[in-house]
Amino acid sequence: MTNGTLPTLFTAEAAADPMKKYMPIGDVTVLALCIILFMLLIQTFVRKDKYFKYTIIMIVLVYISSTASLMFNTLAASDEAAAKSTAVYILRLVHYVSLCMVPIIYTVYIQEPLRLHASRKFFDSVTAAIFVIAVSVDLIMTRSHNGFYISADGTAHFGFNIFSYMYAMFYGSIIYSTIKHRDRLLSRVFSGLMSVNIVSLATMLVQGFFGQTSYTNAACIFPVIGIIYLFHSNPYDTEIGTVSETFFYPEHDKRIERKEQFVLISCIIRGFLNALRESNDLMTESYAFLRRNARNGVLYRFPDDRILLSLPADANIENLTRRMTDEFKELYERFRLDYKLVVCRSTRSVTSAKDYIKLIEYAEKNTAFTNIHYIDENDINDFYDSGYILGELAEIASRRDLDDPRVLVYCQPVYNIRTGKYDTAEALMRLQLDKTGIVYPDVFIPLAEQNNCIHALSLIILNKTCRAIREMLENGYDIQRISVNFSAIDLRYGSFCGDVKNIIAGNGIPFGKIAVEITESRSESDFNLMKQRVIELRQLGIKFYLDDFGTGYSNFERIMEIPFDIIKFDRSMLIESNRSESGEFMVKTFAGMFKKLNYSVLFEGVEDDRDEQHCIGMQASYLQGYKYSRPIPIENLRDFLTRTA
Repeated sequence: MTNGTLPTLFTAEAAADPMKKYMPIGDVTVLALCIILFMLLIQTFVRKDKYFKYTIIMIVLVYISSTASLMFNTLAASDEAAAKSTAVYILRLVHYVSLCMVPIIYTVYIQEPLRLHASRKFFDSVTAAIFVIAVSVDLIMTRSHNGFYISADGTAHFGFNIFSYMYAMFYGSIIYSTIKHRDRLLSRVFSGLMSVNIVSLATMLVQGFFGQTSYTNAACIFPVIGIIYLFHSNPYDTEIGTVSETFFYPEHDKRIERKEQFVLISCIIRGFLNALRESNDLMTESYAFLRRNARNGVLYRFPDDRILLSLPADANIENLTRRMTDEFKELYERFRLDYKLVVCRSTRSVTSAKDYIKLIEYAEKNTAFTNIHYIDENDINDFYDSGYILGELAEIASRRDLDDPRVLVYCQPVYNIRTGKYDTAEALMRLQLDKTGIVYPDVFIPLAEQNNCIHALSLIILNKTCRAIREMLENGYDIQRISVNFSAIDLRYGSFCGDVKNIIAGNGIPFGKIAVEITESRSESDFNLMKQRVIELRQLGIKFYLDDFGTGYSNFERIMEIPFDIIKFDRSMLIESNRSESGEFMVKTFAGMFKKLNYSVLFEGVEDDRDEQHCIGMQASYLQGYKYSRPIPIENLRDFLTRTA
């Protein structure tokens, strides 16, 4: 019987002298390999969850087994074997128990990827029973001289070895379970697990054929190396010195749980990774910067060119942060790569690593490039408010209640120069939420657009506006129309035209009492869609406004293709016309051109009498702004309207 392997065929020489089965080179190599594996796993950024701990335990067990095997075989072959027989027996037992523990821990490990949680308790009970039986049998066989024992003359005798069978049983069950449940594994993972176990088994059989026991522990370490590569790949990028974002979350959740203080410095640099690979100077400066400033920190890589440095918040962190940001500005002057820096210190207000990343992303949206932002309590409060608002928006969208009380309609009266009356208005959106009170569009509209909630809000506003118009008409008020804003996202819905028709008709008002405000799109597909929607709904009598003319992008050829009724000049056009004669000439020319083409022109942002007269002189048909009224609840619009006879 071999020393820790399956039953083998021994050569005559090995049978004559059992100690010739063993050479120390195998165990010495395994000891060195265990040390290397242990150091690499500790130093690199492998995810350190409970399964990582199982891996470390297996390496330690192989190390103990190899050490005990080396000492046991050396002592058993020495002249002192009889005198130190107790030590020999103990070392042998430690060697085999440690060796058999490895496949047991391995089996516990692979229960997770194989999803064998239901059998965990049964496996633990059976394993404990087998262990007790195996140790008892081995002791009985030793005392009866049918197993391993040392005779009075110091000769080591190798008889029946129960641990060999137990070892074979565990690895047999591993291979069986892996094959049986292979449909629960990716094909590459299954192939990897099977390959290392087959190589391990083959090593055992080959060494047994040649009457050897030297590589038993080596065969035992192979499956451990396999799971390190398959399930614990190193997320460290040696080229740029960053760790995968997946490592950030569990690591910092633990730090939050332990109430450790840390500082996160997030950096977005346009084109940084490509520039780093293309410029040796930039790479050299980046490495030097990190050596100076991030010696005690960890650098993480996130999508969208974000790199995040995590540092322990020690006494020198303020000076370090200040020095880093100053150096960053100097590097920008040299390499001219646009950046955003956001600095966030850990706080009790933020309770998870995921929330820290969301908080940083939230702050980045409001930070211009080549700027540095330090997150404070106001940022944190605004961030959590936005999370609450987003939750409310999602619920509003899912409920599909066109009368949802959380969505309020405000409006701003529009002055009709020709009639000298307020007979039109623009509907505006507000939210009324329990925790935040009134929420303004600049806060919730971007959230609604980014999270696919905007269309539900638009339809609610349209429905409530139609209902308000019906009530005004029933009470004898002269209201020509009220405009409702729709986004390019709204127009992409296949049901858009049907939704608008049904809501207007359902409220029993003429289609002409509603106008749709839309902003020109740069996208060719959105433009074609907009054109189709306008033509279809305009046939019913619905009016269309082109909103925000003059805000950075206008294609006159496209504007002419869509039959708009009113062009709304943004306040920036009014401001530009007041700056110089050339500015006034430009704006007046645009307005005159639209008027000749039978478009009406509405100027937004009129704040005083001077603005009013200036706009009238530039071919305005309608005026809107604080001179006439700030946004008011739509119920108060009747204060500006006249009654019909």
